[in-house]
Amino acid sequence: MASGASIGQLLVVLSIQTIICHGAELALAGNVPTVLEDLSGLAGQEVSVPCSVDVATCGDFHSVKWYRESQRVFVYSELANLERSEGSLTNRARFVLSSNETQAGLKISSLQLSDEGLYRCEITYLEINEGCPVVQYVNLTVLAAPDYVEILLEDGKTSAAIRNVSRIGPFNEGTIVTLLCRSGGGRPVPRIEWWNGSHIMEADEVVATQEDNGAVTGINRLQIALSRQDLDAQWQCRVRSPALSSPLVANLRIDVHVKPTNVTLTGLDTAVTEGTAVVVYCVADGARPAAAITWYNDSSPLQKSAVETTQLQPEDEAEVVEQSDGTFSTRSRLIFTLNRHDHRRYITCRAGNTVTDDLQHKPVQASQLLRVEYAPTVAVSPENVTVNETMDVLIFCTYDANPVTLTSVQWFKDDVEIIINGPHKYEGATIDQPALLLKKATRDDAGAYSCRLTNAVGTGHSENVAFISVQYPAEVRLVMEPELPVNELERPNITLNCQVSSGYPPVLLGVRWYLDGELLKELPDCPLNETITSFSMYDEDLCDVDPSKLLLEYVGRSFQGNYSCEGMNAAGWGPPSEVETLVIYYPPGNTTLTYEPDVVVKDGPLTLTCGVSDVGQPAVTQYRWTRNGHVIPEISDAQWNVSQVTLNYQANYSCTPVNEAGEGETATIEIEVFAEPTFIERLPLTSGALSDAADATKLSCRAECYPLCQIDWFRNGIPIRESPMYTVVDSFVPENIKFNQHQSVKSSLSFNMRMWSQAKLDPIADTANYTCITTDNVVGDGVSSTTFFTVEYAPTTAIIDNPTIEVEEGSIVGQLECSASSYPLANYYWQHNHQIIGNGPRLTLDYGLSRDKTGEYSCIAHNQHGNTSAKAFINVVFKPECSITLREMEGKTRLICEVHANPKLVDFMWMLNNATLTTDIVHMGLQSVLTIDGPAPTSGIYYCHANNSVGFGTPCEISVEGGLLAKLGDENIIIIAIIAAAIVVILVVCIVLLVICRRQRTDDKSVSATGPSTKNGNDNLSENSKAFYENLPFHGLQTAPNKMNPLMSSTKSTSMNDPQLQQRAWTPRSLAPVHTSAYDPPKQQAQSHHAPSSRFPANTNHASYKQAGSTVYADLSISCTAELKPHQNEISPTEYAVLQFMNGGQEVQV
Repeated sequence: MASGASIGQLLVVLSIQTIICHGAELALAGNVPTVLEDLSGLAGQEVSVPCSVDVATCGDFHSVKWYRESQRVFVYSELANLERSEGSLTNRARFVLSSNETQAGLKISSLQLSDEGLYRCEITYLEINEGCPVVQYVNLTVLAAPDYVEILLEDGKTSAAIRNVSRIGPFNEGTIVTLLCRSGGGRPVPRIEWWNGSHIMEADEVVATQEDNGAVTGINRLQIALSRQDLDAQWQCRVRSPALSSPLVANLRIDVHVKPTNVTLTGLDTAVTEGTAVVVYCVADGARPAAAITWYNDSSPLQKSAVETTQLQPEDEAEVVEQSDGTFSTRSRLIFTLNRHDHRRYITCRAGNTVTDDLQHKPVQASQLLRVEYAPTVAVSPENVTVNETMDVLIFCTYDANPVTLTSVQWFKDDVEIIINGPHKYEGATIDQPALLLKKATRDDAGAYSCRLTNAVGTGHSENVAFISVQYPAEVRLVMEPELPVNELERPNITLNCQVSSGYPPVLLGVRWYLDGELLKELPDCPLNETITSFSMYDEDLCDVDPSKLLLEYVGRSFQGNYSCEGMNAAGWGPPSEVETLVIYYPPGNTTLTYEPDVVVKDGPLTLTCGVSDVGQPAVTQYRWTRNGHVIPEISDAQWNVSQVTLNYQANYSCTPVNEAGEGETATIEIEVFAEPTFIERLPLTSGALSDAADATKLSCRAECYPLCQIDWFRNGIPIRESPMYTVVDSFVPENIKFNQHQSVKSSLSFNMRMWSQAKLDPIADTANYTCITTDNVVGDGVSSTTFFTVEYAPTTAIIDNPTIEVEEGSIVGQLECSASSYPLANYYWQHNHQIIGNGPRLTLDYGLSRDKTGEYSCIAHNQHGNTSAKAFINVVFKPECSITLREMEGKTRLICEVHANPKLVDFMWMLNNATLTTDIVHMGLQSVLTIDGPAPTSGIYYCHANNSVGFGTPCEISVEGGLLAKLGDENIIIIAIIAAAIVVILVVCIVLLVICRRQRTDDKSVSATGPSTKNGNDNLSENSKAFYENLPFHGLQTAPNKMNPLMSSTKSTSMNDPQLQQRAWTPRSLAPVHTSAYDPPKQQAQSHHAPSSRFPANTNHASYKQAGSTVYADLSISCTAELKPHQNEISPTEYAVLQFMNGGQEVQV
């Protein structure tokens, strides 16, 4: 650093000498004085290099030039209009002149370190004037503030910058740390210092290095050995420079780790009773990082589950004062329960951290002695003692306790305390001598002995027991394996076990086995001594065996009996056991199978019996029956009773007796079922054939019988033997078990019609009784079957009692009756206009006929062989009905009266008002024409009267306008017609509105039940309804007479609310179109009656309907109050029906 300063001073001196020499030259040349000045500036800022000019004294100047060292950097000439920066100052320098023109300057912007040097200003005046300085020197020094300050960690080889880190470490105490503080980018060389808080630290001198851009970098090195005094220390590197207003600083904290300073242990000041929970605290202070505490019981570490450790850090408010140096205080709590084994042991707390581990120092520790008081730990000895009865036994009771002084001694046998009353039975058992002496032991003294000792702390029971075994002879019981009973068929092995129920030792050394009180075997079967070998009677295989077990192999029924045993142990032979009976099961034997009766007849009884001579062990419980090899599960008794034998009982039978041991022998038998003669197919009670049936007539019967029988035929009791008129064919039919039919004979009797007269049957002569009779067989008598044979033919000669009828419209015809000859009897039905209108021989027309009922009525008689028919004609006559039309032809007015009548022979009469007209009238059949020449002379009403043999019909009329109307002409008449048409349209609209209103009211109308009406036809309608009815297109039809159905003439009018009538009412049929004339007879016969109303006659039924397109459908129920007899199939249509046309809202009574 000193050398650097010397170099700088040398450069300044040389520069000054150069300036002086150059100035001297100038001065010698021009005798011009020189000026020398020092100037400094900050890099990056602006600086003005001065140059004094004295215009007032020296006059104007031509130009000013600046040189840095020997290089020109700027030139200025106002006269030459020139201002230019050159070299390193290009574009960074400008000329300035003070306002009084005494001071010029070169202002340099963005000052750089390279701009430093000696600047020379040369002034060229327009006039040479001695005493005016023309050369001036300025020494410019550029100052630069350091760019940065950083701390580096030196590890001996390299240096790494610590950036953005406020703390380094951790370092263990004693570690030597070397740090470098570096600052650069400025000039001159900065001053670098290390500080610890408010104290400066000793460090090396600053080492400077020159940078390429002229800046200088300085480095200061600090090396220090860390100690506990450096805990939580904050170090700072400070950089000072003339270019800085305040120093640059870099802060750093050193994380120093130190080991614990001391350990304290508290909580074990006094003796502790065994089983007491103890809490011991261990605190380790002065460690960073926190110390880890380990507990030891003597030299064995304790489980972590017993240790609770907390770390007391400096941040805890309660510990701030005590741990201000940044170390940790670690407290560990040991919770454990002391036992007797901990007595006189040491509990130790050891504290260590990473510092002790890294430096391999021993952990800091503290120890304390444990003092434990505990109850006695007791043991008895010896643990096993075997004696015979009447011997003495001594049992010791040893213990370990703190304190060792006992307060009580107790002895137990099998956990029951022994009461020591005196020296007769027991001795000892005191606090000075806890051992127990048992005198003259008996079998009852055998058991487990233990002792209990007590001191000041508590009571201890012996951890073991002393078993005393007292030997005495064994008492035994006999057990058989497997469980009884056993099955002989399985050929089992039976093991007899002689088990000790009481006695000691329980091991049997010998056993004697008995069967029914006699010695069966003694085990083991060994020689009595070693000298008796070749001639002694013993079984070598039974010598080394368990004598308590005796094996019976392949047991059968002969092994049954009463078994017992007696055993010997070390104490001698004991008493014999209770007797056990060995039960052997075996199946039944000697099976037989019989049946009754000896001859089995179909539909008769049958009893099968299965017998056994040996019922087995246990006795037979059920029997298994089979039929043709198939098991019959529902039969399990010894007898199988059948109340009614069917054909499937003809089979092979077997029975097998069964008990718990298994199945006995099987017995089999074959049963044959007989059948007495019985008809399977009998002759019908009646039979017949057509007279011309050719050879199709045949009678047959079929009889079941076994053994087989034969069938003979008889006619009216006379045998039919070989006759050319008959053929008899017999055939054999095999049995059919499915239908329970035995073998049968079928016999057919055929009529050879070619042998009959005219090859036909006579209905009278050939009617007879035919009989088939069977012969007897060994199990029954023969049977017979008879049929009454008749000759059948189709109906012939049908006759109607009244073939031609003429009736006035509305009148009642009554009945038509039809009859025909046939067999079987014929059935009848009636047709009109190709529609069926009734069934049965009688057609009842008990209602007023309308004109459309005129026509031919056919009766068809039929049976299964054919049909025939007869016809009747009904002519319905009625009075003429007329209508008048007016026609204008050739200037004449013609009134044409047309009638519809039956008969069609009609007479006409014309009237004008009340006057009869006789001229200009022409009658042509059913027309009459009245001709008026020209227009009618007068206005009036023309009447047309028509009559035939039935009577006068209702006259028809037409109003004709004459006079003025006739003169109006055609055009006026057209106008009048248009007006009349408008009036008609208005009337139609009114009628439509009226119809709509009536439709809304008539939907919910019902027939009133006020009793029978005394009026007929339209008289039943109300006045409004009658007036409305007369405006309908049906007006003019004759009112239907109020005629009652003869079947209802004696019946009172009854409300349909009567439940009995509701039950007898007709069931409505499916809907049919009203316009069809088809007659659909009802499916059943019943009674229906509706209550009369003011609008409908009594006994009138109402129709239900629905509309489909333009066709109205109605269903008419039948009115009937008298029950019909079976042969009365004719049903008359209802007299009245109401059809409601919903589109028009009108009701029409037809």
